[in-house]
Amino acid sequence: MRVKAFHLALGSLSAPPTAPTLWGHLAWWVRYTQGEAALKEWLEAFRHDPPFLLSSAFPQGYLPRPLLPPIQVPDTLQRKALKGLRYLSLETFGRVIREGEKALLEAPELKEQKAPKVTLAAQTRVGIARATGTAQEGILFTHRVYWLNQTWTVYVQLRREAAYLEEALRQIGTFGYGGMASVGLGRFEVVGTQELELPEAPNPTHYVTLSPTLPKGEGYWALETYWGRLGGHYAQAETPFKRPYLRAKEGSVFREKPTAGLLDVTPEPAPEAGVRVWEYLYPFCLGVRV
Repeated sequence: MRVKAFHLALGSLSAPPTAPTLWGHLAWWVRYTQGEAALKEWLEAFRHDPPFLLSSAFPQGYLPRPLLPPIQVPDTLQRKALKGLRYLSLETFGRVIREGEKALLEAPELKEQKAPKVTLAAQTRVGIARATGTAQEGILFTHRVYWLNQTWTVYVQLRREAAYLEEALRQIGTFGYGGMASVGLGRFEVVGTQELELPEAPNPTHYVTLSPTLPKGEGYWALETYWGRLGGHYAQAETPFKRPYLRAKEGSVFREKPTAGLLDVTPEPAPEAGVRVWEYLYPFCLGVRV
């Protein structure tokens, strides 16, 4: 599949960038730079004929490991090492979607432990008194933080021209992605763009998704219940949480190509009269042979 890649230099974040959250930031970028009428037109396009499909972000040169029938390995250490593989290089990914998990036994990610790892740590900060600008005694916060400190890549399958994407991502990175942006997390920089070909299996029997989507039909899924927060100025709404839902994570494999689109996750009460909140759940599919 021919795609455009946006390489992002990431620092510390509350969570690695996912397609739904990135799309939500893009929606707010349209709202704040072009106005409410432009946002409604932009949303209407995505509800019926999306101008582009967006993947989640992955370490540069790597894709999520497809969830395929596991290979039986008698050696305990090798079995544990296989279980821990989360990302595969484009070359290994290409072999796995054509040959299955047996291709992992010869992969550098397993034999040389070359797969990238995501570091999760705790970050502690103090409360600041607004009146004095000094630290408040006895007020400490500890958060879970991802220390990525490497280049990650978001893939975009363009269906129509969307020249604003690079500038939009640059501005989103300046103000911060995801939770705790107000305390300095989530900053990133667009360090390059590239057009490239993502691997796909010829004559596929299944499809792997590079973005979260709704589970449907047969397949091999990793599921999560998602409790999202509203963004933009709705983050201060009476109910700042979206309606929760169950979704299949990146790397999930489907027998039939999934067809999910935008999901209505408007909370009760809505953040504003007449407003509907949408979650981006279009799958970013690559063909797989199982």
